[in-house]
Amino acid sequence: MATRVELDAAFDTYPGTDTIRSPGKFEGECLYVPYFWGIMLDGGADDEDEDEGVPIAIFDVNADDVAQFPELADRETVALWEDDQGFVHEC
Repeated sequence: MATRVELDAAFDTYPGTDTIRSPGKFEGECLYVPYFWGIMLDGGADDEDEDEGVPIAIFDVNADDVAQFPELADRETVALWEDDQGFVHEC
Protein backbone atom coordinates (compact mmCIF):
# COMPACT_ATOMS: atom_id res chain seq x y z
CA MET A 1 0.00 0.00 0.00
CA ALA A 2 1.34 3.40 -0.98
CA THR A 3 1.69 6.23 1.49
CA ARG A 4 0.43 9.75 0.91
CA VAL A 5 3.99 10.91 0.28
CA GLU A 6 4.44 8.24 -2.38
CA LEU A 7 1.11 9.10 -3.98
CA ASP A 8 1.96 12.81 -4.00
CA ALA A 9 5.15 11.93 -5.88
CA ALA A 10 3.45 9.50 -8.26
CA PHE A 11 0.50 11.66 -9.36
CA ASP A 12 0.09 15.19 -10.64
CA THR A 13 -2.90 16.91 -9.03
CA TYR A 14 -4.88 19.98 -9.95
CA PRO A 15 -3.48 23.07 -8.19
CA GLY A 16 -4.91 23.56 -4.71
CA THR A 17 -6.69 20.19 -4.70
CA ASP A 18 -6.01 16.51 -4.15
CA THR A 19 -7.78 15.59 -7.39
CA ILE A 20 -5.56 13.51 -9.67
CA ARG A 21 -4.76 15.17 -12.98
CA SER A 22 -2.38 12.50 -14.26
CA PRO A 23 -3.89 10.40 -17.06
CA GLY A 24 -4.75 6.85 -16.16
CA LYS A 25 -7.12 4.72 -14.15
CA PHE A 26 -7.37 7.24 -11.27
CA GLU A 27 -7.68 10.44 -13.29
CA GLY A 28 -10.26 12.80 -11.76
CA GLU A 29 -10.37 10.95 -8.43
CA CYS A 30 -9.12 12.03 -5.00
CA LEU A 31 -5.57 11.08 -4.04
CA TYR A 32 -6.82 8.59 -1.46
CA VAL A 33 -8.52 6.47 -4.16
CA PRO A 34 -5.30 4.73 -5.31
CA TYR A 35 -4.38 4.26 -1.63
CA PHE A 36 -7.57 2.28 -0.96
CA TRP A 37 -7.35 0.54 -4.35
CA GLY A 38 -3.93 -0.78 -3.33
CA ILE A 39 -5.43 -2.10 -0.11
CA MET A 40 -8.16 -3.80 -2.14
CA LEU A 41 -5.60 -5.45 -4.42
CA ASP A 42 -3.96 -6.89 -1.30
CA GLY A 43 -7.32 -8.36 -0.24
CA GLY A 44 -7.93 -5.72 2.41
CA ALA A 45 -11.42 -4.46 1.61
CA ASP A 46 -13.60 -4.49 4.73
CA ASP A 47 -16.77 -5.36 2.83
CA GLU A 48 -18.07 -5.95 -0.67
CA ASP A 49 -21.29 -5.06 -2.38
CA GLU A 50 -22.64 -5.15 -5.90
CA ASP A 51 -24.60 -2.68 -8.00
CA GLU A 52 -26.16 -4.02 -11.19
CA GLY A 53 -23.51 -6.73 -11.35
CA VAL A 54 -20.59 -4.37 -10.71
CA PRO A 55 -18.52 -5.29 -7.63
CA ILE A 56 -17.95 -2.51 -5.10
CA ALA A 57 -15.12 -2.62 -2.55
CA ILE A 58 -15.96 -0.93 0.75
CA PHE A 59 -13.36 0.26 3.25
CA ASP A 60 -13.89 1.40 6.83
CA VAL A 61 -11.96 4.64 7.36
CA ASN A 62 -9.70 4.29 10.42
CA ALA A 63 -7.31 6.56 12.33
CA ASP A 64 -4.33 5.51 10.18
CA ASP A 65 -6.23 6.48 7.02
CA VAL A 66 -7.18 9.86 8.50
CA ALA A 67 -3.58 10.47 9.60
CA GLN A 68 -2.51 10.27 5.95
CA PHE A 69 -5.64 11.82 4.46
CA PRO A 70 -7.16 14.34 6.92
CA GLU A 71 -9.95 15.05 4.43
CA LEU A 72 -11.42 11.68 5.47
CA ALA A 73 -11.92 12.78 9.09
CA ASP A 74 -15.70 13.04 8.68
CA ARG A 75 -16.04 9.84 6.65
CA GLU A 76 -16.91 6.38 7.91
CA THR A 77 -16.36 4.50 4.65
CA VAL A 78 -14.92 4.76 1.16
CA ALA A 79 -16.44 2.67 -1.65
CA LEU A 80 -14.70 2.02 -4.97
CA TRP A 81 -15.57 0.28 -8.22
CA GLU A 82 -13.80 -0.33 -11.52
CA ASP A 83 -15.54 0.28 -14.83
CA ASP A 84 -15.24 -1.97 -17.87
CA GLN A 85 -12.44 0.23 -19.26
CA GLY A 86 -10.32 -0.16 -16.13
CA PHE A 87 -10.95 3.25 -14.56
CA VAL A 88 -11.44 3.26 -10.79
CA HIS A 89 -14.20 5.43 -9.31
CA GLU A 90 -15.37 6.37 -5.86
CA CYS A 91 -19.09 5.74 -5.32
